[in-house]
Amino acid sequence: MQVMCSFSLLLRLAFWLWVVALVLGLAVGSAQGTAPANPVSPAVATHGKEVD
Repeated sequence: MQVMCSFSLLLRLAFWLWVVALVLGLAVGSAQGTAPANPVSPAVATHGKEVD
């Protein structure tokens, strides 16, 4: 069995892979119930305070 691969077939495959990636990205990006980011603590201690 010989598999023939044409440029048109590659373009169609690339297009559909792009569509699937876009749909999955939108689905993951708009997922409900994502955890909020942790508040950022300062990396440098203020003057006069001890470093833990």
